[in-house]
Amino acid sequence: MDYLALVIAFCGGAFGASIGALAAFVFTGFAGLIGIAMAVSGVGFDFLGNVAFGPYFGPHIAFAGGVAAAAFARKMGYMESGKDILKGLTGLKKPEVLIVGGIFGMMGYAINVGLASQSAIKLDTVALTVFILAIIAKIAFGNTGLGEIFGSVPEDIKRIGGRYCLRCSNVWLPYATLPCDKTIIGISAGGVSVYLTYLMLQNPETAPVAAFVGFCISAITLIWLYLGQDIPVTHHITICASYAVVASGGSVWWGFAAAVAASFAGDFFARTFYCYGDTHVDPPATAIASISFVLMTLIPKGVYEMEYIAAAIVALAVIYSAVRYAQGDKCRIDVSAVEETA
Repeated sequence: MDYLALVIAFCGGAFGASIGALAAFVFTGFAGLIGIAMAVSGVGFDFLGNVAFGPYFGPHIAFAGGVAAAAFARKMGYMESGKDILKGLTGLKKPEVLIVGGIFGMMGYAINVGLASQSAIKLDTVALTVFILAIIAKIAFGNTGLGEIFGSVPEDIKRIGGRYCLRCSNVWLPYATLPCDKTIIGISAGGVSVYLTYLMLQNPETAPVAAFVGFCISAITLIWLYLGQDIPVTHHITICASYAVVASGGSVWWGFAAAVAASFAGDFFARTFYCYGDTHVDPPATAIASISFVLMTLIPKGVYEMEYIAAAIVALAVIYSAVRYAQGDKCRIDVSAVEETA
């Protein structure tokens, strides 16, 4: 382990907390595109690895540090919600908050190095590190210990089917939670990333960075969340789509299948870890870690040759979404209205 890098990771985590976790991640997108352009241009310095995914803006350092700092600030009563990852925490004028961000930045660096050093299991170690740190922060700065991991589902939600019920109104992205929403976003956002990755794999100079362009563009689009726009969160979709194309040796169909799977996985993990609690456990990072594990470790190489399986996954998602839509997709039900009729 590089101990100087560990010290710099403290700086990166504290800096991520100071500008806000989401702002740090948006800069990951910008820095990533710059790094990709430098890499394909033959520049010797690894800007992508040292800046976009390193101690400056690496999500496992800057974003994770910002998330943990926000959770700590809520615990200390400095802010109302630990899920507020848009807020730059310098304005709190509490240096201990930034120190917590720095400590989690160091933890992120160390955990990711450990995960990346093992060869038995392949997956996106940065995404897994972001998830691990979020769970640590949730337990450390929550109010119920281990019970904080999944959170407590209120009785009114239980009466209409529980946390995974399609009628539940306590969701991650209210404007993109229905099956038809997730399917069309998965196909559209994933599709452009799939095609771009496929093209870049054909060129030896662009192939090494083929998986990251769509992800970086998706990260930049999150700027519009600051403007209050109802935009989809798609970086888990675009990178999983690209991972599938790479893992399958260039299959577009497997890219589409992974994109749709990631879109649904994001909502599933949001309901599992994010919706019931007051700290941020990133649904996209959790989806990326899980889907990348399936793509890189669980699926045998021979299965990737059976593209009809991937096509069937996409077709099932489309059919399910169409059926739900035809039925009226009466999923967005106000809980208070349910309470009145219960």
